[in-house]
Amino acid sequence: MNREDAEKLSQRVVDILERKRLEKKITKLQISKQTKLSRTAITLLVQKQNSPTLRTLLLLADAIGVDLKEVIAKAEKSLQ
Repeated sequence: MNREDAEKLSQRVVDILERKRLEKKITKLQISKQTKLSRTAITLLVQKQNSPTLRTLLLLADAIGVDLKEVIAKAEKSLQ
């Protein structure tokens, strides 16, 4: 996987996580408190101004209550 494809995949994962967060009515403040990430950092990820690390994606998925492996698989499928 090249860098551009990896970037697209990570952004798609963030999109899916954000949609799940909204579906579950979890606030960014709640995510921030649980993950120790600032609300600003979370907002920058959602707005595609920052790229997430694997650690960040794991923290976000855990805080939202979803399996990151399933989210990544869904993101990969949507990009094909």
